Amino acid sequence: MNILVVQHDVGAPAGLIGAGIESAGGKLLPVMPHRGEALPDDPTAYDGMLLLGGPMSAADDAGHPYYSKLFRLIRDFDRSDKPVMGICLGSQLIARAWGALVYPNAVPEFGFLPITMTAAARHDAVLGGLSVPALMQFHYDTFDLPSAATLLATGTTCTHQAYRIGRVVWGFQFHLEVTPEIVREWARLPGAPAAAGGVDPVALTERQMADHMNGARDLALTVARRWMERVADRRATAA
Repeated sequence: MNILVVQHDVGAPAGLIGAGIESAGGKLLPVMPHRGEALPDDPTAYDGMLLLGGPMSAADDAGHPYYSKLFRLIRDFDRSDKPVMGICLGSQLIARAWGALVYPNAVPEFGFLPITMTAAARHDAVLGGLSVPALMQFHYDTFDLPSAATLLATGTTCTHQAYRIGRVVWGFQFHLEVTPEIVREWARLPGAPAAAGGVDPVALTERQMADHMNGARDLALTVARRWMERVADRRATAA
């Protein structure tokens, strides 16, 4: 099953989600549009789409002229009944594809923060019945929830943490995909101390990973497997 991976930064790879997709029979086919690599014109050659995070703003159309094509492509995957998953920036881009606004959150979020599932999540095909630990965050922006979306998870300092649109599109503001290596790389980025509110981001995330990384890994692999079940199901139905 071919999965289009829209990767916005070399430092933000598919990580655990990618590993889970591959374990479930998916073939990751990455494209980096910020480097000038062309997005496909339509979903025909793919069974699903994964949109990853990155340091750019989802509201910066002028700096990222490929956004308009990406918005159309996201909607085309939905119309073709092919599952879509967006993580952090990816979730914000999905929201914009449905006409929602992206703007600065009241405060940056950095580190492993608590997540609360909504009542609607209990019946969700991907998140239903799961226990959600504190999950990694590293973002400055948030977004309005599209009118077509169902809110699945919330946070204390950023309300819109997970949502579903229709039956095949999921957006996750938190970073399900991170491995310990990815977290350590991000904690050493120049912007990490400010995002962490002046706390040492390296020491902070090392403490947090000791408490939460095992649960976060289990959740990521389960989400990837369940999402790939939707991919396989929709592919079988189309055939």
